[in-house]
Amino acid sequence: MKTDEPKKIYLQDYRPPDFEVQKVDLHFDLYEDFCRVQSTLRIRRLGTVRDLVLDGIDLQLEKITVDRKPWPSARYHISPESLTLDDVPDQFTLETVVKIFPDKNTDLEGLYRSGPMFCTQCEPQGFRKITYYLDRPDSMSQFTVTVAADKKKYPILLSNGNRAEQKDLPDGRHQVTWEDPFKKPAYLFALVAGDLGVIHDSFTTFSEKKIGLEIYAPHGQQERCWHAMECLKKAMKWDEERFGREYDLTAYLIVAVDDFNAGAMENKGLNIFNSRLVLADPISATDSDYFNIESVIAHEYFHNWTGNRVTLRDWFELSLKEGLTVFRDQEFSMDVGSRAVVRIESVNDLRQKQFSEDAGPNAHPIRPESCYAVDNFFTPTIYEKGAEVIRMMQTMVGRPGFRKGMDLYFSRYDGQAVTIEDFAQAIADANEQHWDQFQLWYSQAGTPTVTVEEDYDPVKKSYHLTLRQSCGPSPGQVVKKPFLIPLLIGLLRKDGSEVNLRHPDVTVNSEGQKILYLRDPEKTLLFHDLPEKPVLSLNRQFSAPVHLQWRATDEELLHLLAYDSDDFNRWEAGQILATQNLLVLTQAAQAGRSHAVSPALLAGLQKVLDNRSDPALQAMILQLPEDSYLVQMQAVLHAPAMSAARVQLELGIANGLQTLLRETYENLNGKNPHSRDPLDFGRRHLKNTALFYLSFLPGGADLAFKQFQQAKIMTDRQAALQALCDSESSLREQALQEFRDQWKNDTLVLNKWFALQASSRRRQTFSDVVKLWDHVDFNKKNPNRVYSLLWRFGENIPCFHDPTQPTYEFFADKIIEIDRYNPQVATRLSGSFNLWVKLPTTQKASAGRALQKMLRSNLSKNTYEIVSKALKAEDMAPTI
Repeated sequence: MKTDEPKKIYLQDYRPPDFEVQKVDLHFDLYEDFCRVQSTLRIRRLGTVRDLVLDGIDLQLEKITVDRKPWPSARYHISPESLTLDDVPDQFTLETVVKIFPDKNTDLEGLYRSGPMFCTQCEPQGFRKITYYLDRPDSMSQFTVTVAADKKKYPILLSNGNRAEQKDLPDGRHQVTWEDPFKKPAYLFALVAGDLGVIHDSFTTFSEKKIGLEIYAPHGQQERCWHAMECLKKAMKWDEERFGREYDLTAYLIVAVDDFNAGAMENKGLNIFNSRLVLADPISATDSDYFNIESVIAHEYFHNWTGNRVTLRDWFELSLKEGLTVFRDQEFSMDVGSRAVVRIESVNDLRQKQFSEDAGPNAHPIRPESCYAVDNFFTPTIYEKGAEVIRMMQTMVGRPGFRKGMDLYFSRYDGQAVTIEDFAQAIADANEQHWDQFQLWYSQAGTPTVTVEEDYDPVKKSYHLTLRQSCGPSPGQVVKKPFLIPLLIGLLRKDGSEVNLRHPDVTVNSEGQKILYLRDPEKTLLFHDLPEKPVLSLNRQFSAPVHLQWRATDEELLHLLAYDSDDFNRWEAGQILATQNLLVLTQAAQAGRSHAVSPALLAGLQKVLDNRSDPALQAMILQLPEDSYLVQMQAVLHAPAMSAARVQLELGIANGLQTLLRETYENLNGKNPHSRDPLDFGRRHLKNTALFYLSFLPGGADLAFKQFQQAKIMTDRQAALQALCDSESSLREQALQEFRDQWKNDTLVLNKWFALQASSRRRQTFSDVVKLWDHVDFNKKNPNRVYSLLWRFGENIPCFHDPTQPTYEFFADKIIEIDRYNPQVATRLSGSFNLWVKLPTTQKASAGRALQKMLRSNLSKNTYEIVSKALKAEDMAPTI
């Protein structure tokens, strides 16, 4: 078998639609083994094209009429992906009836079953698996939807908009009609039918409209939805206060679904969520779960305006809604929690995932130029880097200026499908800015590097600061133009106070932040009247998503760690110290030499533990940089050496700081375990970070096991089990068995059990993963379960890239198998091979053979795109 190269789609080929769908009426008749969909479309010609082409996949056409008259079979043509009607009138009503089979839909796109429930996922192109339609974002229409089903089996029938009518039908069936007054593209359509539990609440908007709030979950699970409900109300209030956005329907519905490829979907008025991002209680959910639920509930709600009311012209513009809405949910989380901690977590995530993507074979601009499958646009570059570009806009104009620009954006484009340039221009126009150079962030891939050079003259009391920017080649883009890079800057004196910066090239925004704009390949600034060399604090708050190359001394980094007023750069100083030490230890391990743990790092971390101000920030500073970030700084990936270096440093920190770590643990253990106050979240994070290090010491496994057995909440139980999973203690197996016995009937919690084992750094982890694939509790068709095992193992760099194990062949076989029934899941797993070009020769050959095997296996276009790009990164011509 072989995989033929799919047809590429290009941004430059965009053309406006030839027809407009003015009104949509859909009628769904749901049965156990099929669904009949009647579609009535009011259509108007927009141009001169005579033939109407509608998208449609896996549909059995039963009827087709135009203006209530049968359309001749000689004048329509069905292909595997479309329905074409020849020479249609200028304006007409098209009715089709199709039959589909949700119970056989394993790719979880379109209408499918999740257990006994019917549900949909239409973003980006799932609607074409439901009925024939112009399935593109710039085709917006008003929808009326009627859903009919057996009343006993499916008492809950939901769709977009407002409930218009519900009535009983003969033979024990019933139907509900929904009307959405707002135009929307088909990707925002949603339908749910099932027997579900529900919780109710309400929210009163600033114009005194009362909105009904409903969250649905399987019976018995609905009481675990109250945290999500509180998050929803908090998000609705915040969006009114921060951006003046009021909700626009009479009700807002959320449904928790077990089988879902993504995290959640912002369908107008009816959000469908992966259950893991709705259900929570302290016994089964961690503090991280609570935070993620709050963030994603807010994200999908915020889409009501940034994505729904104003949507995207085409899928190449995806970051228009996703980058902007990620920025908004990050701002929400920072406003309701700790700004510094949320910002650090966002940057940490960006560096691990998006920086890796930018440096790998699948690097692409925020607005890509081409693709094989639009499903593959849902990447960290589109989301997280897109959010960083929005954040730079806010930094440049300040919060008031950004709000002014957002107001202009909504007033210009409400109800329209627009482009990234339209958004950027609205922010610029509202603030009288010209951002032609800035918009290169959208069209150029790669992470820019800013190199810092300093020179201090004690005689002249002058300080020279030279900055140079560069950006290496990425697929399809060998040469890059200079970016416009806004860098927040500060200079610190020896006593920790700030130098009063006075320089014509340093501006101040409305929030008092000092900004230096790097527009050219090189820029030098000269500061006068400085009696001592200042300590540079650059790119504060991570104001630009760049690599900063700065040869700071240990003393300067410790100074920032102790005194910087910017909490992000305090954390960053600790990360630089740890990164430098890990890289040196890795080189030593690779060469078979010994090297000491950095005394400067230990001294800095000791001061952090001594300072009892912000426990969450303390915990984050104590955590070492992730392997995925460290790999970016190495030409060759030697996984065993990296692993040995990390273990050595973790053990060194545990030994060097054990007294303070024990005091920290004992002072915080057992305090306010059920509190959801952000301060207590931080205290638990710090306590469990201390436990992690203590687990390396004699008696550490006993301490972890004691916490595991005594834990009152999942946060503490999971942290203890995680520490045990990396150990060789006999208590490891006992704890894992006890955890499974307790939670084997809770799907979400059992995902944690799989994930912890797949993430373990033990040499036996690969053999564990092989066994777990065939475990009685493993469901190969459930995306959450697959991600918890395979995706987590693929992220486990030391174990996935263990040269002594056949991991690549195993992973390739699983990707091929999964691609047959769920290409989106297989595509995500394929990203685990992105680092293969950095492997030593023998391993690289093994990984290359696995990639070639996948490419010969009749892959979906989704997975083909990722695998073929990975191979091309090594200039290896695929052998088909």
